[in-house]
Amino acid sequence: MNCAYRVAYSRINALVIVGEGLADSHFRLLAGLLPEDRDDLMRLAAMEGRHARDFAGCGRELGIRPDLPLAQRLFAPLHRLFREAVRTGDRLSALVIQCLIVESFAVAAYRCYQPVADAYAAPILQMVLDDEAQHLQYGQRWLAVRFPEVAAPIEACCGRAVPIVLAMLNAVRADLTAIGIDPGELVGEFVGCFQAAIEMVGFEPRQARGLVARLAGQAVAVGV
Repeated sequence: MNCAYRVAYSRINALVIVGEGLADSHFRLLAGLLPEDRDDLMRLAAMEGRHARDFAGCGRELGIRPDLPLAQRLFAPLHRLFREAVRTGDRLSALVIQCLIVESFAVAAYRCYQPVADAYAAPILQMVLDDEAQHLQYGQRWLAVRFPEVAAPIEACCGRAVPIVLAMLNAVRADLTAIGIDPGELVGEFVGCFQAAIEMVGFEPRQARGLVARLAGQAVAVGV
């Protein structure tokens, strides 16, 4: 394992650990906004906390220390956006950020990492992917029963949050390449996963393609 790989892995592993840890926190905050679903949301939070611990173990297995300060800085804008939604009682935006955008991105990233994952990480990735599907489905169900009234707010929220996610990706594109992930392939996987998610919410395929086209345009704008 060369030095460049170790440095890159320390950054990507940190993003995964911090992202899963924040997801744990986000689902706990959502449980406060949606007390009728508290048990389900606390269960999802516990799953995210376990993911963070498991991915920390992946770094330890390789003898690599994650660059947590960098990951925390990169996640800070998205976390602030989520916390602002919670502070104002905006359940819809909080759900869209965590359950559609973040979960779609996580699924895309893990799928793209699977072909190059080491033997220790591979079974963890598959378990996490199975879990993340449940997290996506929770958000999809909640939003679908309120569609089409929520269509415009979903689009507005995506306009605020998706550029942050793409900027995070752009910041580590060299690190992704170093560990064997094509950043362009990851963007494509994210867009496809997100399109499928919003179609499950209730967007017609034509509407979903239009939103995805705008996301793709944003990806080009940030140089991904």
